[in-house]
Amino acid sequence: MRVKSSDLDKYVGKFPMWIVYHADMLRGKIAGMEGKKKEELLREECAKLDRFYGILCTTGKSHVEVEQEVYGNVKPFYLMLERKNRMHQRFVARMEEAREKERLELERDRQEQKRLEWEMQEPDEHFPSEDFYVDADLTHRMREKLAAKHYKRLKTSPFGDSGAAFYWVQTRYNESKEHAFFCYLIEGLVKEMADRVRLHVNSGPDVEFEHGGRNYCFDVETGKNLARGKGKLERKFLRYKEDFFKSFVFVTNKRLKYRYAKYAQVVTRATLKETLDAIFRQS
Repeated sequence: MRVKSSDLDKYVGKFPMWIVYHADMLRGKIAGMEGKKKEELLREECAKLDRFYGILCTTGKSHVEVEQEVYGNVKPFYLMLERKNRMHQRFVARMEEAREKERLELERDRQEQKRLEWEMQEPDEHFPSEDFYVDADLTHRMREKLAAKHYKRLKTSPFGDSGAAFYWVQTRYNESKEHAFFCYLIEGLVKEMADRVRLHVNSGPDVEFEHGGRNYCFDVETGKNLARGKGKLERKFLRYKEDFFKSFVFVTNKRLKYRYAKYAQVVTRATLKETLDAIFRQS
């Protein structure tokens, strides 16, 4: 019996599929028969069907194995059915993939529209009011206003524990953007816990603060002062030692750590939070 792929759909889910298919084919075949030939063919088919159910009920064989035994080679039918199922599954997967792709494209379009709307928002009248800003938090108009206010763009990792990000920093007189950034960073970290915080521009340590009746200071060093003479550095940190309970030198590059170690306790980006926690815990 020749099996066509187009005939299979209506038999999916029926049991046993081959028998249902075979019965339909037989019905079409005997429609043109008359007399003894028709009766003889029906008896043969009924006997096959009885044998099929007898074997199925008395053995542990699967219905496919029994169909194979009673009706001959039924493998082409199931192989074709398997191929058709695979084709259907691939079709469904492609449709799902197309729908998901369309959904993602719509979502990207919505997000892009929101981003464009946000980018074009004007900053409020009080902007800028901070010493530095995270670039990713700014709109295009905000960046333009910061540039007009002479803020400088800096790429750095504040604590050295993650990838670098861009910041906009307001520099002070004769100051590098890196130096300014870490002065403001230290000030922001101690502001909520210290009794008083002060930033110096020309004289004194970069950041000084009081806590628990004791005064502390941080001097931010980028390495440039090393070229200006060790004597000046020694005098500066000796004065800090006299004026403060504890003085620290914060190095923006950890490779400078040992070059400043003789002047004061050295703090790096990685140890900044730990150092401040120790100060505020002990008092």
